[in-house]
Amino acid sequence: MDKDQFKKQLSIARDERETGDLNKALGLFNEIDEAQLDSDQLFTYLGEKGLTLWHLKKYGEAKEMFERSKKLAGDLNNDSYKAVSLRQLSRSEFNTEDKIKAIDLAREARELAFKSSREDIVWFDHGVVDAMIANNSSKDEIESWFLKESEDLYNISQKTKDQIAKWVWLTGLLIDRYKVYNTKADLYTAKIIAEQFNLSRRIEQISKLLEQ
Repeated sequence: MDKDQFKKQLSIARDERETGDLNKALGLFNEIDEAQLDSDQLFTYLGEKGLTLWHLKKYGEAKEMFERSKKLAGDLNNDSYKAVSLRQLSRSEFNTEDKIKAIDLAREARELAFKSSREDIVWFDHGVVDAMIANNSSKDEIESWFLKESEDLYNISQKTKDQIAKWVWLTGLLIDRYKVYNTKADLYTAKIIAEQFNLSRRIEQISKLLEQ
């Protein structure tokens, strides 16, 4: 598929996932013909579609997408791609029986992302924090990762062109701080940001937490 055409279709589907209707987003991803994609396009497609399925709580299908992306990353011997696949597979929904494994996967993903000089390193920091929270790790250990995540987010925010991702990452950090410190001020701050930038998934997530 033509690179510009693929990039445009993917961007539309991705933005729909973050700011609109999840089922519509999945439909947009399904309109893309895998058979027409080169290896790099296929890797990106599998990850984005997998994340959409994860948001829809279709965890079995989501994991299948991420496992396929992991295999493809191995076939291509691409550490940057391996980092993304491991980060996705570290999610708590895929590691309910082994939370330590989730932390190990998230840490390995972060190391590979750092070595690969990925611009979205903060997303990998967030993965480690999420895995630690799920495992009830010590607050001191999590706090050290909050600091790392905040520093990386600030540095990335100075140069990234992906405005949606930047605000998704910031609200994610604030949500995690609420989970650790039970500070509703962080949640309300995150909701203000989410509403300002129409981050539908974050608004839903924050609203549920505020109702608890």
